[in-house]
Amino acid sequence: MIGESMNILNNGNISTLLVGGLFMGVVLTISFVRNLEAKRIRNRLGEGNVVLSAYNVHFYGVESIPGIPFNNMGVLGLSGEGIYYKSRYTKRDLFISGKQITSIVPTDDFKGKNMYGNIVAINFVNDNGEKDRVGLRIPYPEKWSKAINGLFLS
Repeated sequence: MIGESMNILNNGNISTLLVGGLFMGVVLTISFVRNLEAKRIRNRLGEGNVVLSAYNVHFYGVESIPGIPFNNMGVLGLSGEGIYYKSRYTKRDLFISGKQITSIVPTDDFKGKNMYGNIVAINFVNDNGEKDRVGLRIPYPEKWSKAINGLFLS
């Protein structure tokens, strides 16, 4: 009798253990991916130079590159030197020097398309000396706007 009630692998507990194991697997995977993305940002901007970072950033492209806006997910980092975006799955990345940034504004339009909600447009002067802008959907955009204005535009 006592031996039967102490068995944790009975039919009632198997599903609970399975769901718990799956949940832990998801948590560990998310943690691993975030750690990998943070490492990429630190490698590019320098250890200890990252002022602000955001995960699950939607990158819609740069206006000077023809085509419709695309939706690419990745990580965004801010340092005293500039802003760096790195895609999670593709090799797409972008660095904008702080000296090139002219403004940061909320918008719902990018490349002539309605983005169905506010995104952040960072206006900058590209390497060819032309005005350009990049479209991003960033968690806590007010915090980013304040940090960018404080570092580069004040």
